[in-house]
Amino acid sequence: MNELHTRGLALLRAGREHEAATCLREAISLGPDDARARYHLAIAHRLRGELTEARNELLAALELEPTLAPACAQLGGLALVAGELQEAMSWLSRALAIHPGHRISRYQLGVALRFAGHRTEAISLLQASLEPGPGALPPVLAHRVRGQLVDALNDPLPGARPLAQCAAPLVTELLEEREPPREEAPHPESSREREMRVMTPLEAARLLAGARSILALTGSGISVGSGLATRKELWQRWDRDAAVSVFKFREAPNVLWEVIADFLGEGRHRPDAAHLALAACPDLIGIVTQNVDGLHQEAHREVHGESVPMPPVIELHGTLLETRCQACDARPGRTAGSYVETAAPRPPRCERCDGPLRPDVVLFGERVAPERMGQALDLVRRCDALLVVGTAMDVAPASELPRIARANGVPVVELKRTASRLSRSLDTVLVPGESDTVLPELLENLRQMR
Repeated sequence: MNELHTRGLALLRAGREHEAATCLREAISLGPDDARARYHLAIAHRLRGELTEARNELLAALELEPTLAPACAQLGGLALVAGELQEAMSWLSRALAIHPGHRISRYQLGVALRFAGHRTEAISLLQASLEPGPGALPPVLAHRVRGQLVDALNDPLPGARPLAQCAAPLVTELLEEREPPREEAPHPESSREREMRVMTPLEAARLLAGARSILALTGSGISVGSGLATRKELWQRWDRDAAVSVFKFREAPNVLWEVIADFLGEGRHRPDAAHLALAACPDLIGIVTQNVDGLHQEAHREVHGESVPMPPVIELHGTLLETRCQACDARPGRTAGSYVETAAPRPPRCERCDGPLRPDVVLFGERVAPERMGQALDLVRRCDALLVVGTAMDVAPASELPRIARANGVPVVELKRTASRLSRSLDTVLVPGESDTVLPELLENLRQMR
């Protein structure tokens, strides 16, 4: 591996895909027969939503090295994201013919088979991807596979169905984890749906009375009281995942900006009672949020002022408070809302290269920055109680964090109108209700017990 290839791979692992792609292209110009450099360049293209370029580099890599199983697996993954199950199964089968123990291919083929209606074969492959031995899956991915496996085992309608984009496996081969998974793979006979434990805010406070390191994992439901639409509400008006996918943005970038305008609506949004209660929680070690609205930080300022340091807020999916250019990665220093509020054309254009600007958020088809995921994992490993507030828990990798907490023996309390899909396979507690009502009550009860 030449120096440029090595540097490009390091940039890719660090989540700096734009710089990685530039570096890897230079490496290929010096060594056009380097199949691995082309494979890694394809990963960079894939993470930037450049599917045609990714596919072309993968095919070129296979021409140079026909036994490169990861390239076949990535072609299968691209087909999965596009909903092309038959093509996906063909490429993934080829990857496993080359390398029968390739766990990523087993996992992805299991997902494809599940959505194609081949439930028994899917379960077998998902279980095989979790077998102990060399090349074990990274812990977060292993937890996600377990979730897919439990869903397959408990699926009341196991026939073929359309593949949701958020169900397609993510690019995880390059993520470096530090600990092995602690959980055993679920067995068919022990993977029945669990009986949900429902508690009042007072009962949940008693359960958490001994906690001294509370972590919150939040989703769009916590911002309902601030007047922001939930993901479910947006998808009643838009084409679900496709409207906010990186692939759609490359085809029609104006659509994403229309969704943002719909999400933000009119007027300024302030933290609601749930944000403020969480900000006042004395034992809070941090917040991991799927939200992009910046309201947790604003709540801290309202409760504590500017002088009190804030516990870390890990914005897994980025923020609307920053924008960047899709083409050159320039950052104009403006919020997405500032473009929506003006009569600027959609999409707004980059002053440096005239490329389309976008909010600095993670779109479907992109990955969560490794640094953010690492910070979230550190918090999960440190906490002794996890509050899951206002989220359906159906998008990875956030959906795997409660599984990791439970594997460490940490109680998981959901605050939501109805239980999320987590409750089907994980021992959780539900406090039903609107988060801006039940969360302040729970935390007030907890404060009085101190």
